[in-house]
Amino acid sequence: MFKTIKSNFATADVEVKRQDLYKVVIKYDRLSALIDFLYNNYTYKILNAITCTDWIEEGHFALTYLITTEDRSNTFMIQTLVGREDTKVESFSKKFKQAQIMERDLHEMYGIDFIGNDNLKELSLENWVHTPPLRREFDTLEFVNEHLTFREGREDNVDVKAETKRLRALKKAQKEADKKAKEAADASALKENEDGK
Repeated sequence: MFKTIKSNFATADVEVKRQDLYKVVIKYDRLSALIDFLYNNYTYKILNAITCTDWIEEGHFALTYLITTEDRSNTFMIQTLVGREDTKVESFSKKFKQAQIMERDLHEMYGIDFIGNDNLKELSLENWVHTPPLRREFDTLEFVNEHLTFREGREDNVDVKAETKRLRALKKAQKEADKKAKEAADASALKENEDGK
């Protein structure tokens, strides 16, 4: 199987990550053919995940498809690189039902369009009009400062850094107090021991 994959699909050797886990990096235009090959010939019929890594410096996303055999004995990681701008990739939602929600999530978080997935509507970001939040150019701190505010008057509205610092100081003070109390108790016990002689 590995020789066939290398000669027909891969840009690199199949890497054996574990006895039951293999990884291959392929060109995008061979992705669908390789998944079909594994699906039809080796019962890789379960799509576990589709992940995305944003390589902003190189100008591409690394999409990784994890597919597993029906008996769950082997998993293939198939990675391919696609451009970051106006990214359009083929949907696998017709072959794997669970791909629909995975692609919907990646569409929302990275702005990737999955051609053939008819359900790329909002998943968790309501009325989002900003840069997709998992793209590396998205500035979380800037977004929070511009669009969100702390609600005054809430008991749980605590400055986390200040509270952590305060709790550490209390813990340190308690340790010091315990140490001094132990030293005093040891000194007292030693004095009583000497007085008793």
